[in-house]
Amino acid sequence: MLSRGDINRALRAFTLASGLWGAWGQMVGIGTAVFTGYALSTGADASDIAFFTSVAYLLAPIQLISSVFSHRITNKKRFVVGGGFFEALFRGSLVVIPLVFARSHWSAMFLLLLALGLICGTMYSPFYSSWLATTIPANVRARFTSRQTIVSSLAGMLAGIVAGGFVDRFAEVEKHTRFALVFLGATFLGWAGYAAVSRAPFPRQTEPPGRNNLRGLLQPFTDRNFRHALLFYASWNFAIGLSGPLFSVFMLERLQLSYTAISLLNALSMVTTVIGYQVWGGLIDRFGSKPVLQILLIPSALYPILWALASPGAYVLVSVAMALTGFIISGITIGITPLLYGLLPQDDQNQKVTYLASWSTSVNLIYALGPLLGSLLVRSFKGVEIGVMGFSIGNLQILFLLSAAARVIPTILLRSVVETRAISSWRLLSQIFQGNLLSYAYHNVIYSLATEEGRRARAMFALGKSGNPLALEQLVHALADASPKVRSQAARALGETGAEEAADVLIKELLNGASDIRSEAAEALGRLKHPRAIDPLIEALDDEDPRVRISAIRGLAEIGGEDVQELLFWYFSSSFEPRTFPTLVEALANMEDQRVVKQALQHLDRFSSPAIRLQLLNSVCRALGAEGQFYRLLSQEDDKRYDELGRLLKRTASTLTTTSALDGTTRQDLNRLFRDLIRHYEQNNIVGMMEQGSAIINLIRDGLVVKDQGAYETLSIYLVILAMNTFMTSDACRDLPVAQEIFLTVCLSRIAELLRA
Repeated sequence: MLSRGDINRALRAFTLASGLWGAWGQMVGIGTAVFTGYALSTGADASDIAFFTSVAYLLAPIQLISSVFSHRITNKKRFVVGGGFFEALFRGSLVVIPLVFARSHWSAMFLLLLALGLICGTMYSPFYSSWLATTIPANVRARFTSRQTIVSSLAGMLAGIVAGGFVDRFAEVEKHTRFALVFLGATFLGWAGYAAVSRAPFPRQTEPPGRNNLRGLLQPFTDRNFRHALLFYASWNFAIGLSGPLFSVFMLERLQLSYTAISLLNALSMVTTVIGYQVWGGLIDRFGSKPVLQILLIPSALYPILWALASPGAYVLVSVAMALTGFIISGITIGITPLLYGLLPQDDQNQKVTYLASWSTSVNLIYALGPLLGSLLVRSFKGVEIGVMGFSIGNLQILFLLSAAARVIPTILLRSVVETRAISSWRLLSQIFQGNLLSYAYHNVIYSLATEEGRRARAMFALGKSGNPLALEQLVHALADASPKVRSQAARALGETGAEEAADVLIKELLNGASDIRSEAAEALGRLKHPRAIDPLIEALDDEDPRVRISAIRGLAEIGGEDVQELLFWYFSSSFEPRTFPTLVEALANMEDQRVVKQALQHLDRFSSPAIRLQLLNSVCRALGAEGQFYRLLSQEDDKRYDELGRLLKRTASTLTTTSALDGTTRQDLNRLFRDLIRHYEQNNIVGMMEQGSAIINLIRDGLVVKDQGAYETLSIYLVILAMNTFMTSDACRDLPVAQEIFLTVCLSRIAELLRA
């Protein structure tokens, strides 16, 4: 077995090699624009391109031959690297054909060199797959495959754009030179990929000699679940193979696109592929491959239909088809890897090779039938044009439609595949579309790719805000992150999920005395509003850490309810504790508990911090029913606040001097007092304002006409008057001139509202 360090080195080597091979494959891979363009320039046609693809997969039985001799290959790493070296060499040597051979031999030599390269690659394939399956930890297979393929896709995208632009720069008479240079560069990239792989440790295992034989190759087919999975994936590959090799031909010949345009379209597909890898990789590791595959198989039939409807100039339709292709195929590509690895014997390296060889051979042979049949159909339908709803459909488009129809078969066959840890596709769909899926997908990508603490922390909180249940496991995992910023944001984000499962995790964190995010956990529990959180939060009210006590108060206030309110008021009135008092006042004020008003104002002098005093005044105004008016006015720019306070005072004066709740004499006196109050306000005379304010509230108190039907409002008015008198006699108010005029105006406005009621 490999050590953890060896595994990490191997994973890095595999990832680097994937990037180099991604560039190599995009430049000379069968079906790519450059390979297709070069083949067409040597006299091949669409039927030949499909046939070349078929040949690539008809050679799959060679894997069985190499697996039979697995126990005789003592240095499997060298076998993999050597086979890869010759594969890249033979594939690159295709460009020497016009220079060395007569034109009559071009087709035969093209097929021969291509076949030699494919044979080399096919021989080592099961050993490399077994190497991966043994090295990659089971719990990260989908995510590693996702990361590995992202690197491959990005490298391929860049290489495709560069190669396409490079080829387009040459004149038609220099077409062989352009292809030769691209193939030469690709060959060196391929060799560099195998050089990277050679640095990865190969697991040492004792292999029983002679275990693999021809009879042993049939053993995987006795496994019922292996057969079902094989039939599913083989039928999918057959449907893909019907039309897959011909998209580049269609773009070059029918749509008349340049190599650069095709490269940009491939880049678009790769961008959506990268997004898909991030989305589907995490889902597969959490919920299993089968539900994700079931979700994606039906829409996978859509993009060949879009291709069938495409015509020259239909760039939007082609772009949509390419984007869909990348996003859907990425999930299917990732999903099949852990599904296959789950079918392999876990302890026998030779048997792993046998299973992988049997799987790959069977899948590739059936896949080969797709392009082979496609080649025959394209030749048979040559010249056929069918008009459908204004669209002209030729032989290639007919094949695209047949490919779409064939994808129904794997959808049916997948139902019989058993994956023990998978959930149902309906349950997964219900989770995917909860909350904001786009926000989840975007911030999931940011979190996965970012390495800076701040960005990861912000992305983590945004994952929770997305409201998507798929984020839950990532958030729980992030509670153990090395960064305290990420841990803190993960705890806060769990409170935003609304998930019942998050409550147990947060309670455990709150009760863990060694945790540094207990405060965040307490507030997050409040946002969850789960009943199970109440008892732990009550217990936290007596915690030694004042931050935890404060957060527990906020958490309980978020949960709310009469019982919680009475409990908080009991804590509020039992003793004065300066560190928690402002938070208790704020929490109860948000519940409109007017019992906090008197004590909050009486204790105002005991706090030297202006910020705490303003917090208490804001809470008092909320308790009196003024909601967030005090804070809103306090937060405004000076000029804007000056205008709004003036308007508010004039509106309050108009209400109080016309209300029937006051007798006529009182209204007349109030009219005079308000004129003086507003004059003092405009002159910025705070002392004069306070004197006039005191006279106004005393006049209202004495002239108020009490009515039975307005008893609650009347008591509330007296409470506001009490609050104003208490504030104006407080020493603390003198240090807060702006707060004085705001508090006075808000309280007078509140009295006017109550009298109007």
